[in-house]
Amino acid sequence: MMRQFVNLQTDLIRTFVTVVDLGNFTETGQILGRTQPAISLQIKRLESLVGAKLLQHTGKTLELTSDGQTLIGYAREILRMNDRAVANFQRAQLLGTLRVGLPTDYAIGYFQRVIAQFAKSNPEVSLDVRCNWSRDILSSLHTDDLDLAIAITDAMPAPYVSLYWSERPFWVCGRDYHYSLERPVQIIAHPEGCYYRKRMIEALSTEGREWRICFESPGISALQNAVLDGMGVTALTKKTLLPGMRVLSPKEGFPLLANLHVGLFYKHVKASDAALKLIDQIANGVSAFRKPTYSRA
Repeated sequence: MMRQFVNLQTDLIRTFVTVVDLGNFTETGQILGRTQPAISLQIKRLESLVGAKLLQHTGKTLELTSDGQTLIGYAREILRMNDRAVANFQRAQLLGTLRVGLPTDYAIGYFQRVIAQFAKSNPEVSLDVRCNWSRDILSSLHTDDLDLAIAITDAMPAPYVSLYWSERPFWVCGRDYHYSLERPVQIIAHPEGCYYRKRMIEALSTEGREWRICFESPGISALQNAVLDGMGVTALTKKTLLPGMRVLSPKEGFPLLANLHVGLFYKHVKASDAALKLIDQIANGVSAFRKPTYSRA
């Protein structure tokens, strides 16, 4: 039996994503130049096409259903590819200011290089790059103080995420560091609220191991230097491992750490041509060193 194909119309997808980003039909209608009833009708048409309820009201809040969570990531990708293709054929001139948020504790050097390459290729775009804690970066994105962000979260999918991937951090110490399983683990960590710190403490506590924070700093370089100086152990990912460090294994008394979840976040309704082009370059870069998951939420 020949398969029947369902074509998801781009205008319906755009309405769906905009409703999710803005949280209501009225503002979506204002942005897209349609009435609120027209927006409602488009959502119903999309639901009819996919054969599932996509949105529901919980009190006054508009939320995605489980099927809506499945569709939204694909919808963001469909729009991103559509709008980048159109911009390419229209030879869109990339202008304006692009505000980008990067996490201080994850592969920041790598993403800085991607952004620097974009800046060289697009000199008319003014870049405003802000490095901060992931939770603060996402807060700035939600309040429209950033155009796009790379951030770590405790779980995925998450609001506004376009693609994401997981990293398992590992315990590291200086090459000549000596420790004793009879003494509390000397932890080098970012301040309270850091996902790496949380995973180290949870892993040790589950094993019944004693620990203490011996060095604390918000900057990744300070933590790396403290490790190299032999002050204790910390958790890093491959992109932040430096020569002179060694990885500690469960056989040495350091239990496996839970995965971190890293995502590329943006609001499509707010995305300029410049933002979409940089998002493309970041997505391509991620594919080169990680296998990304395109958001299902």
